[in-house]
Amino acid sequence: MANLRDIRQRIKAIRSMAKITKAMQMVAISKMKKAQDAATFGIPYADMLNDILTQVTQHVGTYEHGLMETREGGLKLVILVGTDRGLCGSLNTNVFREVAQYDRDTTLFVALGNKAAQFIERTGRELIVDFDYGDPPQLSEARLVCRFVTQLFLDEEINSAEIVFSDYISTFKQEPLTWNFLPVGGVQESFDRLPDSLKHSKMAAQEAGVNGITEFEFEPDVNTVYESLLLRSLDYQLLQIMREVRASEHSARMVSMKQATDNARDMDSHLQLVHNNLRQAAITNELLELGSAAGAD
Repeated sequence: MANLRDIRQRIKAIRSMAKITKAMQMVAISKMKKAQDAATFGIPYADMLNDILTQVTQHVGTYEHGLMETREGGLKLVILVGTDRGLCGSLNTNVFREVAQYDRDTTLFVALGNKAAQFIERTGRELIVDFDYGDPPQLSEARLVCRFVTQLFLDEEINSAEIVFSDYISTFKQEPLTWNFLPVGGVQESFDRLPDSLKHSKMAAQEAGVNGITEFEFEPDVNTVYESLLLRSLDYQLLQIMREVRASEHSARMVSMKQATDNARDMDSHLQLVHNNLRQAAITNELLELGSAAGAD
């Protein structure tokens, strides 16, 4: 049985740990709010970009961009988006579990975040490059990844690309999601595959503004404008996904640190009770010994 000194040391260690987890919880709360706002505020822009691209598509005629080419078999690329740090519960584990469905021999990986890169290397999969992204993520970071992946596709080094990430639903709920990135296949089809958080709330609703325009003038020409919009839409979709992951990360970390703090406090209460019982027993034994010694005299 542990003595009083051991119990006191354990209580001290647990209280120190509770202070650390509580501090990490407060930091996560402050970052979580900013990340959630960034993920939420980006949706209207994605909606408008979707509307513009859908309208322009009706004027492109038979033009098909190289990113729309559908190919059978060949190598597949997976963009795995994870976090930079741990202590966020099962968030990364749930996302990495989705990777098990891919054939090691025919799948290449691009990692976003330290944890994603570490997982790919640890499991013996082929990592061709890993990218860092900030908090909050920047459009320039998403553009760098998109240009790299789209060039691989245009050079026919890969035949398709998918993104595996954690979709932010609420503070207490994040779900792993796989989204087809390339080939685009068609603008409307592409946007139909978007996560719910990126979709227009009412795709069928015709609103004033871009949806009300029936004629367009393109400079320098419709194909150039369409290509620019298509690439920008891919950039922004990846940026929005990176924002979703950051919001998921800070939300999951906040919940995990709160649970850790609550568990530490429960352990502290239990050990304090054990300490008090041991101390009372020790005092009782001392009194009995004194009484026995006095009776012997």
